[in-house]
Amino acid sequence: MNMKTVLWILAPLVLSAGVIWLSAQDPKVTPSEGVRVGELAEKLQAREKALAQRENDLQQLQQRLSTLQGALDKDRADLQNREKNLQASMAKLEAMRTRPDIDPQLIRTYEAMDPIAGAKALKELARLNQEVCVSLLAGMQPKKAAKLLDQLAPNDAKLAAVLSEKVGLSKPKAP
Repeated sequence: MNMKTVLWILAPLVLSAGVIWLSAQDPKVTPSEGVRVGELAEKLQAREKALAQRENDLQQLQQRLSTLQGALDKDRADLQNREKNLQASMAKLEAMRTRPDIDPQLIRTYEAMDPIAGAKALKELARLNQEVCVSLLAGMQPKKAAKLLDQLAPNDAKLAAVLSEKVGLSKPKAP
């Protein structure tokens, strides 16, 4: 056998023996690396726990926020309804405070009447429609309106007071 053949046979055998010998050796792991991996694993678990707790807290806050948002929406709707009702009431009040237009001829007719007969007619008119009666008195000259109210007061002081109050609180319609 020649030398070449022997080398071809021995080379793989020597390499195999070296690999076996190296694998039989204990790996050289420093104790600090083993402890470090354990510490890192513990820190990772602690962070995962903290993250899970934060996520749970966040979900609770989202639920609370949803509840508060619902209550806020309900209160907003209620407030809008109240505002609409208030505006409607204010418009109604303003309409009541505004005098209706009265024909000037009717005003002159009541001014020309005898105060006793005018007071009786005014009393009947007030029973039918107080707003017209108020506008009529407000459109009259103050002295002539005073004579009518003076004749009305002994028989129906309450009506005279109500009409006086409404004339004082009312204002003419804007043109």
